[in-house]
Amino acid sequence: MQKKEQELAMALRGGLRGRFRQSFHLLENALEVLDDQMAHCVTPDEYETLRPLLRQITEQLVQLQRLGEHAADAAVAPVLQRVCAPRPMELLGQLREMAGLFNEILLQETVDGSVTVEAPTDLPVLLTMGDDTLLNGLLANLVSNSLAAGTPARITFSCTPGQFCYRDDGPGLPEDAVALLEGGTWSERLLEQGGLGLPLIRAYAAAMGWDLTVEHGKGTCLRFVLPPCAVDLGGMVLESTGPGAIQRDRRRRALWQELHPVLPRKE
Repeated sequence: MQKKEQELAMALRGGLRGRFRQSFHLLENALEVLDDQMAHCVTPDEYETLRPLLRQITEQLVQLQRLGEHAADAAVAPVLQRVCAPRPMELLGQLREMAGLFNEILLQETVDGSVTVEAPTDLPVLLTMGDDTLLNGLLANLVSNSLAAGTPARITFSCTPGQFCYRDDGPGLPEDAVALLEGGTWSERLLEQGGLGLPLIRAYAAAMGWDLTVEHGKGTCLRFVLPPCAVDLGGMVLESTGPGAIQRDRRRRALWQELHPVLPRKE
């Protein structure tokens, strides 16, 4: 029953996001038509004067799309912990796969960024409890926030026994964002501007039983203390072990959709 409820919750999120995306795509298409009409109906000097305004409208549409997707996230976040049933997971292999997918997307979209995985040589696997769908959402939110903070973006997934650390070399998180991640406390600024997906990051971690702390220093550094894999793994298939081409393709598309609002628009 829990698995079914989780699927319904994520379907709600996907449905809301789909509605937002459909509306924004229509607005983007209308803006492109307007741009084309203006290019043919006004003088070149007038068009060059108006282009910065069109560019500003386009940038605001992208920001509104991201806020709309965060609203869809917020609709799902409160129920994730209640409906999620974490399963045995080999995390290190999943992180390596996802780092490769993120790098493929960044290269394809000509974004100056990279994702690397660090782990001790004597740590061939990292067993814990989790959920591959929630892991997708957690990392996609974190990476999209790093890219939104500016490029170049250098992101590291670092693993040690019992822990996973997400790091980037950006400006770091403001204190009110740290308070929201660690304690769920909203500041007036974040209530007005939006939480940049922070409540969902916190909800994803809590739903998998991962304890989250924010480390102070240069860039963003989020440390997750992982629950032990308390299930007898004899003969059991781990979560998303050895994904096939179809599953990898599905995961890549899901990550690209999550990152799309912060990827640069191609002229």
